[in-house]
Amino acid sequence: MMRVEEPKARKLEPGLMERAIEFHGHGGPFMVVGLRMGLMALERLGARGWFDISCRARLRWGPPDSCVVDGIQISSGCTTGKHNMEVEEAEGIQAEFTVEGARLVVRLRTDTLERIRDALASGDESVIRSLMSELAEAPEGEMFEVTRVDA
Repeated sequence: MMRVEEPKARKLEPGLMERAIEFHGHGGPFMVVGLRMGLMALERLGARGWFDISCRARLRWGPPDSCVVDGIQISSGCTTGKHNMEVEEAEGIQAEFTVEGARLVVRLRTDTLERIRDALASGDESVIRSLMSELAEAPEGEMFEVTRVDA
């Protein structure tokens, strides 16, 4: 079996965004949220990506909220196909990542979730693109509530 030898990238760079858009079919704020969640998990848990990390996402299991899942898959390497990613129906958006017993719980702040939903409801493409840029660059603490639990 062929495996990737290098660790996953840990930055939200244009190349990663382009691969995510190609995989998902379009860009959007929920995909950016998922990309950020996966990158944060790799960095904070010291994971290489693909096989040494698992994720349980809890969210509305339908578009547009479920676009978070594709962002997590692209950035972390956790996938439903490898069975190191599970998705559960829930309110809000949260992802729990596990590496060798250590857990990182990343919850999208309610105010950020409401901003995303408002922007999407507006249907204004320039508002949505602007929000995507903001989300890509915002400090983690402004977007997420993060808890780490070590085994």
